[in-house]
Parts: sequence; structure tokens; C-alpha cells
Amino acid sequence: MKKQDAIMTKRQAGKPKRFKIRYIFLGLLLVLGVWFAVFRIGAYRDLKNRLVELAEAGYPLTMEELGAAYAIDPARDNAVDYYLAAFPQYSEMDDEAKETLPWVGRAKRPARTEPVDPALRQAIETFLAENEKALSLLHEAAALDYARFSRDFSLGHDMPLPSLLDIRHGARLLALESLTACANDDPNRAAETVRATLALARSLDDPVPISRLVQIAVRGTAYSNLEQVVNRVSLTDAQLQTLSGWVQTYVDPEGYRHTLIGERCFGLAMFRDPGAVSPESGGSKLVAAIVIPMKILGLYDRDMLAYVDMMQDYIDALALPEGECMAAYKTISGAFQRGERGGFLTRQFAPASLRTYQLEMRHLARRRVTLTVLAIERHRLAQGGLPNALGDLVPTYLAAVPIDPFDGQPLRYRLLEKGYVIYSIDTDEIDDGGVERNKKNRRPDGKPMQDANFFVEH
Repeated sequence: MKKQDAIMTKRQAGKPKRFKIRYIFLGLLLVLGVWFAVFRIGAYRDLKNRLVELAEAGYPLTMEELGAAYAIDPARDNAVDYYLAAFPQYSEMDDEAKETLPWVGRAKRPARTEPVDPALRQAIETFLAENEKALSLLHEAAALDYARFSRDFSLGHDMPLPSLLDIRHGARLLALESLTACANDDPNRAAETVRATLALARSLDDPVPISRLVQIAVRGTAYSNLEQVVNRVSLTDAQLQTLSGWVQTYVDPEGYRHTLIGERCFGLAMFRDPGAVSPESGGSKLVAAIVIPMKILGLYDRDMLAYVDMMQDYIDALALPEGECMAAYKTISGAFQRGERGGFLTRQFAPASLRTYQLEMRHLARRRVTLTVLAIERHRLAQGGLPNALGDLVPTYLAAVPIDPFDGQPLRYRLLEKGYVIYSIDTDEIDDGGVERNKKNRRPDGKPMQDANFFVEH
């Protein structure tokens, strides 16, 4: 009997302890549930408020809104109509043309002062004659001040962009025409090919990131053509002024900002429906599967908010002075690469914004270098010689000495034994003295020299 009483007493003593543990556990669950609810609701609220702020500021946030912002104006004559008529007129190259022609084929391009071989000249003229109709339409399009391709933004990343390759082909065709015009000592025609190339690039003023990259490449072709023109033919002051006007006119100073805004719309579309991005890809199915627990835990909204804010930081940084803007981009990109900003989905959808910004700055530098050369050539015609410094061009030929966007210093100007070079230090931010950019010229560490330069050798 005493033994049974002892057992009962022991059991009764254990009940309060188990009771206490149970309620502690339930209390912890309650606290965790409240914390989770606050976190989950807070994440949703913060994201919603942020998107409302951006919408009220006028930013498009959906693909439909982006499409509405870049709809075609039917009341204006559209140069794209001429381009769409020109593209089917391109002549297909045979195997011989591919071997003998530069730009459109595999042949080496003549150096900027190298005489054009008669056989090459004949081959180019034959090919251009076969593309006469296409070339005529490209030049007609350049005379119009409006160009916009139709884009179905509702398709998101599945939106077809069939015009991009045709635009590259058109730019190469114009490069051949430019070389031939120079060889024929026809400065007017040579200048018109530069204009047509710049106008062709302008047609890609839309908020599609890949369009922006192709646009930069086509403008680079125009600047290279202009380097050939300046070195091969004599231009009058009026022609130099006209070329300078075209280089300044056929560009949207807000173009990269619009690209980032468009990039964010593409990113948000993927956040909203990650499984719709390349559905045949196993990786995208994995992303779509991960989204479900992320939404349950509230991590999805936090990740989306981080993406939105990071893209807005990139957009806002463009308003900073150029040197500060580059530093800001490096800071934002560095935090992202170290995992301090954004989550799993941001890492899947975020663009390589630092690299694209560097390409933008390279394009800006090349445009400024080109405009500076045109100003120097005008000074040479008027004064009978080259300026001693770029400051000599101000204010007659330039409003101010152009700045290198990579370091905030004036563009470099160096007199050569024959001629001169204007250059920017480019993306590596190392001054290589404006040395010719090619495979042979390398630094002691083996890395290529890559100043963005423009040589004039006469």
C-alpha cells in the first residue's frame, strides 16, 4: 500500500511539470505565429506601398504599362516602315563574298589610312549594287525624325525581336558603302552613310535591354565609319558641323534610364510568374517550385521588394555627376555580389547592371571623343593647324572641354608624329596613353590596352 501511494504521489508531482512544459511550448508557438504574421503581413504591406509610390511617380511597373508608354504614334511618319521594306531586300552573300568582303564577311578591314585594294573595291561595289534598293531605303529612313518598332510587351521575355539581326546587317552594309565613298573621294556620300547608320541605331530607342546593346554596337560602327571618313577624305567646315549635329541629334540622353525602367518591368513580370520564363527549362521549373514556400514564409515579397529597390537605386544614380554615378554603381553592384542585397529570385532575375553601365559609359566616351575630333578638324581648317590643348577649342568649337566619364577628367589629347589621338581611359580606368587598341599592344601584365580612342593621321 505504501508503495502504491508513493507511485501515485510521484505521478501527481509530474503532472504540473508536464502541464508547464506543454503551455510553454504552446506559448512559443503563439509568439512564433504572431511574429510570422507580422513579418508576412509587413512584407506584403511594404512591397505594396513601394509599388504604389513608384506608380504615383509615373513609373510603368507591368509589361502592359510599359507597352502603353512606348506605343507607336500613328500620326507620325515612321522611319521603321522604310526599314521593314529594306530588310527583305538584303542580298544573300555567296561563299566568295564571305571570303572577300569585310564587315559582312570574313575579310580583314582596311586600316583607316590604308589604300583600298582595287580588287576589294570592285567586290564591294558589286555587292553594293546588289543591295542598291535596300541602301536607298536606309537613306530615305534617315531623313525622318521618328522611328519606332512595334513591340508586343505583353509577351514579356517571349516577345520576338526579329529586327535586331537585320539592323546589324544594315549597319555593316552601310560600313561598306562608307568605305567605297571614301575610296571614290565622295565626302558627301561618306557623311550620309554615317548619318544613315546613326539613324538606324536610333530606331532601337525602346526599353528592351537587348535592343540597347545592339544600339550601342551600331553606334560604335557609325563612329568607326566616321574615323575612316575623317582620315580618308577632306571635309568642309559645313560638313564637319553637319556631322557633329547628327552625332548629337541621333541619340536619346534618357535612353539608358528608359532601359533600366524597362528592365525592371521585365524583372517584375518574372517575379509574378517565374514559371513562364522558358518553361521548357528545368531550372525555371525549379525556380517556380521554390516560389511556393517563399510566398508562404513571406520571403517572396521581401525578395521582390529588394529587387525593386535595387533597380530604383540604379535608376536614381544616373542623376548623380558621372564620377559619383560610377562609384554608386560599383557600391550597389558590390553589395549585390556579396549577397548583402536581394535574395534567391533577385539573383535569378537581376541584370548585370554594372557591366551594362560601363558599356553605356564607353558609348558616351566614344561619342564625346568623336565630337571633339570634329571640333579639332574645324579648328584646323580655320587656323591652319592643330590646337595646342583642348581648351583652345572653347568656346568657338566646343562649349567646354569634354569630360571622360570614367574618371571625371578631361578627355586625353596627344599629338603624334603625324596627326593626333583623342581618347578615354575606358572601362578598365587605366590610362594607356591612347595606344592603338589591338591584339599586339599589351601591358607588362599581359592584359590588352583598351583606351577608347580616335586617331587622325593627316
